[in-house]
Amino acid sequence: MNIDVVQHVPFEGLASIEEWGNDNGHTFRMHKLYENPSIPRIDDLEFLILLGGPMSANDQDQQWIDEERRLISKTISENKPVFGVCLGAQQIAKALGAAVIQGDKEVGWLPIRSVSSRLPFIPEELTVFHWHGEQFGLPDRAERLVSSAACQNQGFIYSEKVIGLQFHLEMTPKSVQGLLTHDGDYIDHSQFVQSAEEITDFGIPEQNKTVLFRLLDYLVKNK
Repeated sequence: MNIDVVQHVPFEGLASIEEWGNDNGHTFRMHKLYENPSIPRIDDLEFLILLGGPMSANDQDQQWIDEERRLISKTISENKPVFGVCLGAQQIAKALGAAVIQGDKEVGWLPIRSVSSRLPFIPEELTVFHWHGEQFGLPDRAERLVSSAACQNQGFIYSEKVIGLQFHLEMTPKSVQGLLTHDGDYIDHSQFVQSAEEITDFGIPEQNKTVLFRLLDYLVKNK
């Protein structure tokens, strides 16, 4: 399968999603908005992935913000799979009519809990990587998948083909270090924020990649 990926900044890339794609014979077509801030017209799109970024889905001075949501809406209307991480998930939520609001900042390795039996491969509790302050509302007709102490809507599924996650299952040691290097000033002393040392010293749970790969397999199966 050819998978189109919208990448907002160079330090938030595919990470372990690339490993999943390589293992399964998929190819990625990258749309790097930090090089060309214009959403391309994609007539042969099969599967859309939207990655994270430090900007806000509520920004008014970025033309690509609205263009990206139009692409998301078009892809959903054509009944094709869409997967979004952090900012990408917030953009999906807004495209589906939900709000993106300021919430408690979550940064580092913190637990989430499953609140749905829709995707049984998501464990009851999982420690995942967070790097956000804003959070999305739950779109109409979407089902909440997971929650955390700081954020009720950590993930949702819409129909069978659209999934948005506020957190990052895809992290690798290299991608964690990239965020710490390029966006480390985001760390403060809020309640749900870990220090750079705590983040670096925490070993990435192998289960995260397992859940991510099964989630992506699910979306491909339902394409």
